[in-house]
Amino acid sequence: MQSLRHRINPKTFVITLRQIAKHLKINQERILNWEKWHNVLWIHIQGKGGYFVSYRKLEQWISACRTLIRYCPNLNTLDTLWQSILQEAQRYSEDALSRLEAIWQQRYTDLSNPPQT
Repeated sequence: MQSLRHRINPKTFVITLRQIAKHLKINQERILNWEKWHNVLWIHIQGKGGYFVSYRKLEQWISACRTLIRYCPNLNTLDTLWQSILQEAQRYSEDALSRLEAIWQQRYTDLSNPPQT
């Protein structure tokens, strides 16, 4: 299975100035410019200069991971995906990781106990 950064395309993320300001806990008027780069979001902040934010810190990334988990077709794929997430666990907040784990556990249960026909 490909790594997460090859399965999730940040270019498709809809990111707003308001979201960036909220994430950085600053007034949005302080953001002079921002750009989507390949692996990070580059933000020019008044009085601070250039600042980088990993896409993995954004809610869009967590949402994309949740979608990948929800649509895993089998336990093997789910396990491989979960291992990929755990390899970069230090990049996520505790809250984000616990939300991903809850969805993983639910999908694991669903795949382990297929409906009887």
